[in-house]
Amino acid sequence: MLQILQSLFSHFLWKLEHSMLCFNLSPLFIPVVWIIGLLPHTFSILLVTYYGAPFTNVIPRSNFNDLDAKGVPRRIQRIAEKCQGAHRNGHECFPLFVGAVLTMNLSSMPYYKRNLYGLSYAILRILFNTLYITVSSERYFFFPDI
Repeated sequence: MLQILQSLFSHFLWKLEHSMLCFNLSPLFIPVVWIIGLLPHTFSILLVTYYGAPFTNVIPRSNFNDLDAKGVPRRIQRIAEKCQGAHRNGHECFPLFVGAVLTMNLSSMPYYKRNLYGLSYAILRILFNTLYITVSSERYFFFPDI
């Protein structure tokens, strides 16, 4: 059984390596990064509605206003605010990423570099969102005295 799993895993890695070297996958990272930017917003909506705040599509920007009156705990409000900040930051950076992908595809850059840069950005975007939402203390910053 272990040999079969190792064989499948090595076959998967070979296919992944072959795809990264031989195919231009970089345009596929555009919707992936866009979805990564939407995930914090979706999480904040689910979190706030779980704690009883009503959600409306009539005036969607007011969903996160006055959460104290809606009975959402303060800790959850801070997490929802940080999720909204990560969501906005993702959409602020998105046009630059699209421009970079289009520029890479108009140049004569090899496929593996285009794919590597797109994959790296997507992974770093996930890491950024995770840290942005979870860091809750000033002591984690590099220059706390400034």
